[in-house]
Amino acid sequence: MNNQETYKRIGELLWSIMPKEAEIITFIGNIYPEYQGWGTSFILKNGSLSTFSFGEEPTDIELHIKYLVNNLRNSDIFKEKWTHYKVTLTNTGKLNIDFAYIPEEDSWVSLYMKGISDLSEEELDQDYPQIPKELWRERVKLKDQNVK
Repeated sequence: MNNQETYKRIGELLWSIMPKEAEIITFIGNIYPEYQGWGTSFILKNGSLSTFSFGEEPTDIELHIKYLVNNLRNSDIFKEKWTHYKVTLTNTGKLNIDFAYIPEEDSWVSLYMKGISDLSEEELDQDYPQIPKELWRERVKLKDQNVK
């Protein structure tokens, strides 16, 4: 399967699980040597964010999408192997895939498409209180040193 066919298949799979009341469905994940994480969420027409209820997750389809994304990552078009991805599909059929390279040591299990060091202190306190502040300070300091 070539890359265009892979993109098309990912879109078809997301479309097949998109709830009727959703405007946008998102499949997000990360890929590291020791673990991979992923999940599906959607924005409803009323603007609220939702996920599939426990036990109702379309696991087989999610695993198939994850497999296709892994294949895409290993394609020759990418010089650097990204570690995070975000696939969105609108209810009008518009597909978008974003990629990010987040070093494993700057990642956190529930943080996608940005590293610990990318968080502001306000974001850390409000949205990611489970990340130890000392770890965040260390990652920000290392990032600042690498930029200079």
